Amino acid sequence: MSRANNDFAINLPANWEDQTVYAFMGPYDSGVQHLLTLSVDPHVETSLAEYAQERLNATLDTLDNCEVLKEEETTLSGGRPAYEAVLKWIPTDGNAIFRRQVYVQMKGKVYCFASNFSKKTIKTIGVEVSRIIDSLSPVVVEQAESD
Repeated sequence: MSRANNDFAINLPANWEDQTVYAFMGPYDSGVQHLLTLSVDPHVETSLAEYAQERLNATLDTLDNCEVLKEEETTLSGGRPAYEAVLKWIPTDGNAIFRRQVYVQMKGKVYCFASNFSKKTIKTIGVEVSRIIDSLSPVVVEQAESD
């Protein structure tokens, strides 16, 4: 199912900015309720790698016992440049969580994806998540007329 934004349009005054975080609920598997979040940063003035590193550092600051397993510039299947990091941390319940963060820059915006997996599901549901991320395409939203 393709999805372009939500089922509404809204006009914001010039001094307001959309800071929406999208959450896409996936299946429950191997002790993890899978969730893919997407946030869009419309004002990026650094390189994709610098931006991703700043966000990654912010994540590391909030998670105890967290280690970076993978961090690299990469290319999505459609040839679009991206930056990916995979983290591993063990929360208080003792079960390892693998967090994948992918950053994609298009038309001056950075699209920030984040999802958590178990050791098993990063290899199974992780493939589905990669397909979702690869399907990202910009959509021009027409402004609704004012009443």
